[in-house]
Amino acid sequence: MILRKIFAALITTIVTSLFFGVQFPLFESDGVLSNVFIYMIYIGGGTLLGGLGSMGIEKMTRNFGDARVMFSFIFHMGLTIPVIVNPFFFVYAVPVAALFFVTDEILRRRRSESVFA
Repeated sequence: MILRKIFAALITTIVTSLFFGVQFPLFESDGVLSNVFIYMIYIGGGTLLGGLGSMGIEKMTRNFGDARVMFSFIFHMGLTIPVIVNPFFFVYAVPVAALFFVTDEILRRRRSESVFA
């Protein structure tokens, strides 16, 4: 589970940093790579912290049956509540948390369908 969460955090960090770095540049005079790098530092840190909370969510929703995915998504979005202190960061936190959840679920389902799992 830990490796899957780290891999999901890595994928999420790269994809969202590239997206935000190109769409919402912080420094107009610098290149795209410097913007992506700045986003990668902050998004990477947030995703790794969110991954810790995600492990707790996965343990908590393990016995929820068919409703596990829905409750897990709601709890993952709930992890973004501390960021509401600054609404500017909340705009970034929600898509990152949603992409982390989707990536983690895809990796989880692939692992459970794998012959080696």
